[in-house]
Amino acid sequence: MSVARQLVDLSFDPAFREPPREVLHEAKRALVDMFGCAIGGYSGTASRIMREFAQDLGGAKDSTIIGSGEKTSCLNAALANGVMVRYLDFNDTYLIPVGKEVLGNHPGELIPAVLALGEQRETRGIDVLRTIVMGFELSARFNDACANASASNPTIETKGWNTDSRGAFLMPIIAGHLLGLDRDQMEHAVGIGGSTNMILGVLDATGEDYSMTKNLRFPRTAYGGIMAAMQAKRGLTGPKRVIEGNKGFVSSVMRGDMNLDLLLAPVTKFHIRDTIYKAVAADASTHGHVNATIALAKEHDIQADEVEKIIVKAGTRCVEHTGDPVKKYPQNKESADHSSYFLTAISIIDRRVGPNQYTPEKWNSSAVRELIGKITFEADPELDRFGRAGITEIHTKDGKVHSRRVDYPIGDPKNPMSDRDLEEKFSDMAQPFMTQDRRSELLERVYSLEAAASVHGLMQASRFNVA
Repeated sequence: MSVARQLVDLSFDPAFREPPREVLHEAKRALVDMFGCAIGGYSGTASRIMREFAQDLGGAKDSTIIGSGEKTSCLNAALANGVMVRYLDFNDTYLIPVGKEVLGNHPGELIPAVLALGEQRETRGIDVLRTIVMGFELSARFNDACANASASNPTIETKGWNTDSRGAFLMPIIAGHLLGLDRDQMEHAVGIGGSTNMILGVLDATGEDYSMTKNLRFPRTAYGGIMAAMQAKRGLTGPKRVIEGNKGFVSSVMRGDMNLDLLLAPVTKFHIRDTIYKAVAADASTHGHVNATIALAKEHDIQADEVEKIIVKAGTRCVEHTGDPVKKYPQNKESADHSSYFLTAISIIDRRVGPNQYTPEKWNSSAVRELIGKITFEADPELDRFGRAGITEIHTKDGKVHSRRVDYPIGDPKNPMSDRDLEEKFSDMAQPFMTQDRRSELLERVYSLEAAASVHGLMQASRFNVA
């Protein structure tokens, strides 16, 4: 039996048919966060381009674009809404420390595709929630299986590929459930999607300035995954041994370093409970030192012109990834949210890191650039085991030294955001676009989704009027 078929069989595990109530609630929390991130990212340049692209393509009007309310094909909606969710780098995260590295992904990025296809298929709300739970599980397992701390290149990313490549193998299964494929068809769909939709590491690499295509990584694999499932339903065949076969994923991409036992083990827990929600809009590995910096600035009312120097410490991967000299003085949104220098400076000046901090006026500000020049950023190997830990030490001109260490930033499962916290985050993102009544309606439809005959009402509630 192929690995693809075993993965398909796993997706039919009875645990996903009747998840515990608290697990279904986690899927609703993921939906609240996803809608907030999508609405907050609506005005982004990449988001606008993808909406216009969807209009240019035309086609069936099956699924709703969040915000505009325009109807387009489920494929186009998966692209447009997926880019919106990713744009702010404010969306949820799942990660594990792997020696000096950290391997993570954004599981909630599968939700726009689930909603787009679910709306087209008029899928019941409870089945959408179950599919989200199953998708988060497969996403976490694929992430864990692509890590081997004992290898010279321990993760899929250090081997040159992006972790969003998982979507090429998982989205055909997720889409297959919504389309009603049988197991044989899903196995072929995995072969089709996995062999044609990989993501290069250059889209998230040290030494490279970032581009808007960063936001398109998972949406493209979701698009390809839906397409693969549709093609397999019509009888198109794919390589069944796409994962373990000759020149397949394990040998060509993972170079033999893939733990298939972690991928295929029986379901004994639900990884959706391990989801990290972001309290600041920035790369996940920076949250320890960003949380520490914001807390110090607020607690001691530190002003930018009072700062003598700043010493920031973080894990090895964070320093390599977000301390990259190419991103020290960022000139676009995609690099700014991955620049620990910019994030530290703006944390002191604005005391928050959200959508309003990502403007040319901010990253070109003389005050920001002057503060960046006072920052020393260094790796502390002792922090590697935490994944997101950080230390900030601010020296002021009056001789005082203010220091704070954060091991588990806000939103970590060990320091979780409450339902109310997520609702407030959603409201902060949605308030410029939606009335209080509309925001309340959208939240109400999320929380009652298991009783809904379809997701049509939910998607209509995500609409607002924007010029």
